[in-house]
Amino acid sequence: MAEEKIVLVRLLNLEEDSGYFRAASIALVPGERCVVEHGGLRLGVVTRVLEAGEAISEQLERVVRPATPADLDAFPRNLTDAEEVLSATREAVSRNGLPMHLVAVEYTLDRSDLRIYFTAPHRVDFRSLLRELAARYGVRIELRQMGARDEARLKGGVGRCGRVVCCHTFLGEPKPVPMELAYDQELFVSPERITGICGRLMCCLAYEHEAYKREVGRMPKLGAWVSAGEKRGKVIAHNIFRGTVTLLTDERERIEVDAASAEVLPAAKRPKR
Repeated sequence: MAEEKIVLVRLLNLEEDSGYFRAASIALVPGERCVVEHGGLRLGVVTRVLEAGEAISEQLERVVRPATPADLDAFPRNLTDAEEVLSATREAVSRNGLPMHLVAVEYTLDRSDLRIYFTAPHRVDFRSLLRELAARYGVRIELRQMGARDEARLKGGVGRCGRVVCCHTFLGEPKPVPMELAYDQELFVSPERITGICGRLMCCLAYEHEAYKREVGRMPKLGAWVSAGEKRGKVIAHNIFRGTVTLLTDERERIEVDAASAEVLPAAKRPKR
């Protein structure tokens, strides 16, 4: 049995989903735009073409057609109209007194569905709003609640590093970043300095976390008493980049010494306080 073509497609929607679709006999090449079925008709870009058995391809949503000039014209028009819907929906939210912050709106390519993204501090009863919008626009409407990280991922922005935030550029699924990561890296700073534009801890704290843990694990622990040459003191900080530890000596002096030369003192030789 001949193998069927499947394609990896990056959807040109707000969430920039990527997925595999059944191409059947439609000839496509990487970089080409196509229309797929994914919660309605969506415009996407082919990133890869593969071969798969029929049993696999049957489980996938399908490619409807290569994008036509009409599809390419409809896409930017839908973006413009979605901005007008967003403005009108904000007025409706205010009129209904709902505790919602609208983030974005998007149409499917064929305008059969309208998806509205919002954030809220808790669950919201938006049934009256949904009825009003359905009567006004005459399409199926989905209201999708999201978290602060998801809002930053959709809208983008510039982080403290001066670059566009990671979640908007390459992080497909941002994960929660617990405060333990900051503690493990000894980032004893004000929370504002390690908080992203979403109001949560910055995703980049997780990138080198395992490396920090590994390197710090090779050094004397915080609070340990060590000797380094003729000096001895309590470890109050690590510097994994220089391979050093900072000691607070008996004379209340702060000194930085090579971690490899610092020997942990047995309990009998530690100062008693």
